[in-house]
Amino acid sequence: MKNTDVQKNYSKMVKNTKVLISVIFLSLVSILSLSTCIGLLLSNAATKRQADAAQSELDALEKEGYYTTAQAQQLMDQAVSVTAKQAGDEIREAFKTELSEGNKLGAIRSLFPDEIVTEFAGQYSFTPIDKNLKRNPFLAEDLKIDEDGFLYYAGANENISVSQGIDISRSQGDIDFNKVSEAGIDFVMIRAGLRGSAEGQLLEDDYFKTNLKKAVSAGLDVGVYFYSQAINTAEAAEEADFVIGLLQGAEIDYPIAIDLEQVSSSDARTAKLSKTLYSDIAKTFCEKISEAGYVPMIQGSIRTFGELIDTETIQSYPTWIIYHDYPQYYPYEYYMWQYSKNSDIAGIEGEVNMNICVDIK
Repeated sequence: MKNTDVQKNYSKMVKNTKVLISVIFLSLVSILSLSTCIGLLLSNAATKRQADAAQSELDALEKEGYYTTAQAQQLMDQAVSVTAKQAGDEIREAFKTELSEGNKLGAIRSLFPDEIVTEFAGQYSFTPIDKNLKRNPFLAEDLKIDEDGFLYYAGANENISVSQGIDISRSQGDIDFNKVSEAGIDFVMIRAGLRGSAEGQLLEDDYFKTNLKKAVSAGLDVGVYFYSQAINTAEAAEEADFVIGLLQGAEIDYPIAIDLEQVSSSDARTAKLSKTLYSDIAKTFCEKISEAGYVPMIQGSIRTFGELIDTETIQSYPTWIIYHDYPQYYPYEYYMWQYSKNSDIAGIEGEVNMNICVDIK
């Protein structure tokens, strides 16, 4: 074969090879493009299926009462609006009820549920309720008054119990403590004495020693209180020493209380005491009583604990709250509550103050 024929055949073979490679390459590109298109179609189909499934789930949730975030927010806003209106209606109704009953202070208190509202000489005081202090553990329905006029615990907490008591002074005269005990009284708080509101003289209650002896003999538990008119810590210490001296080492079951109540007269020696000084007086008295081996306690009205003294500074001492209404308005934890000033108890002529003592195990 001639060299010319070989070269022609070789050139033709190379050309055919190039064509074949081009065809194969184009075929591969076509297959790749087709695969890509198929992949995209499948992906779109999967996406559509997911979207359809999600929508179906949303439809099902809505049918079952579930809501989207926007719907939930809208419902919450509506609920807040309705609740606010209901609360406003309840407050207005409570205000009207209190006013219709002639209780102006109660009406004002209904408008300020987060504050302790007190009134003195026509002036109102608003003290924010301290959320850090221990709260009164009772619901309104937990304490009820029975047919004998006794306040008793009707709640479900088995760790809470209350004892029935009275507080007495020379005003009750001669008392038959055996009849008092038979009437269902568990304890007696006896006034040891008082300080005069004008001259500041310390006075022993005429019936203190007699009442103490007879009450103990009748098997009643006994505590003591002193009506204070101290104007400084020195006088508070003097009052505590006075009570300790009167007891002459006698053992008692209940605390010794300092009764802090501001006299309504503007001429009273305690009329212009500051909150800080009142608090220091209470603490000084309690410290002296504790040093003598007795349990101290602070007695007073809502105004005493809301306006006159700093409740936070005396929270380590038991509280004896005077409040002659129901339910209890005082928001904080208390040990004793004088809930009535005109009760009738066998063995006592005339009216007497009724109390409960709270025991939380």
